Amino acid sequence: MSRRAFDAEITLDLAVNVIPFLIIGFFVAVFAVFNPWGFDPLRSTIQFAILLVTMGTLAVVTYIAARAIETDDRTRHDTSET
Repeated sequence: MSRRAFDAEITLDLAVNVIPFLIIGFFVAVFAVFNPWGFDPLRSTIQFAILLVTMGTLAVVTYIAARAIETDDRTRHDTSET
């Protein structure tokens, strides 16, 4: 029987990465709406690039970690057997 992509246990293991992702997203939103230093094309571009690249990298690393945990034989729990 096929399993879901990520079960609840793996989702809970990876939830720790959601917190920094939300913090970075908060700062992106705050700096997009309210930027106390004004808008400078070069500085603002670098600032948003750093934040967005970090968010993207964190998302990719989280996904790769989830796939690695999911495919590891030591973490497999066959749910069809009861």
